[in-house]
Amino acid sequence: MYVTSKFLQRDVKVTHLMWNSEAMVQGQELQLTNNADQSRTFVSIYMHENRLIIMEATVPNGYPPPASFTQSLGWLDESGKGIRYSTIYVNAPDVPKPPIRGAIPPNPNGDRIDGAGANGGRGGQVR
Repeated sequence: MYVTSKFLQRDVKVTHLMWNSEAMVQGQELQLTNNADQSRTFVSIYMHENRLIIMEATVPNGYPPPASFTQSLGWLDESGKGIRYSTIYVNAPDVPKPPIRGAIPPNPNGDRIDGAGANGGRGGQVR
């Protein structure tokens, strides 16, 4: 919430603010329009394993939105394999970590293919 409040203190118009999850890790998503130059900023904010992840992408007025950048995040286990939790992961001291649904295998050219995507799943995203 603190990070979100810092983005909202900028000279911007909030066009989108919502709860989100990426591979079942809860977070927040913001879309902002800069009042001075009409550029658009997309922000994704997550806490995973006590690490704060802030993804911010800005494009000039009239350019396509940077949505694929802010939705390209994935999570790794201790051995570096992509994971997705079976239920929503909440980064809090008294909340048990949910079981992992399974590792996400790499595709033949080394990129991860993860159908998990934001908002519960978009098939075929390469990460």
